[in-house]
Amino acid sequence: MADNTSDRTRSVAQLVRETIQMRPSLLDALNMKIVNYSALARLLQEEMGEGSLEAVKAAVIRVADEISQDRGLREEAVLGILKESKVRLQDKIAVIISSIRLDIPHIVTAHLTDQYVYIVDQTTMKQRLPDQVKVESNQVALILLSPLRVETTPGFVAFITQLLASRNLNIVEFISCSTNTIIILSPKDALTAFSLLQNYT
Repeated sequence: MADNTSDRTRSVAQLVRETIQMRPSLLDALNMKIVNYSALARLLQEEMGEGSLEAVKAAVIRVADEISQDRGLREEAVLGILKESKVRLQDKIAVIISSIRLDIPHIVTAHLTDQYVYIVDQTTMKQRLPDQVKVESNQVALILLSPLRVETTPGFVAFITQLLASRNLNIVEFISCSTNTIIILSPKDALTAFSLLQNYT
């Protein structure tokens, strides 16, 4: 009769890995090594209803080591990109959201499933817009111009959004395309966000 112990161990380890990866806050805590592995293993074992406590704890420790190594390399790559990025602010920005396509000058546009989003310099807007169009004026664009490898480096957008969220800065719109990252913020948040990112460039 075949011994299925190793298969069961692999399946418990995989289940632990998938459960942890669905929780960003837990990933952060494991990466910082501020988690009680035994306590976490008990919680996960109860939640999953599978595996011995020892097997779950061993999987937690293994995942924590992998996370620490992977995130360290990823963060190093992201910080390298930020150091080579140019950051600038542009005020008098409007965000226009329309269910129909508009022929208007714009900095960048995004075509969503059921609407169009335009980021525009409101000083260039001369024509009258349809009544159903939503306009949010007097915003500020935080624009990052990054090296080409940003397109193939995981975690760049996540790093920026988490950095802003950590200071309770709200992102009105966010568009990342090719080497350009455009973040629309309210004027009260824009300078703080700019200063935060400049610390890394």
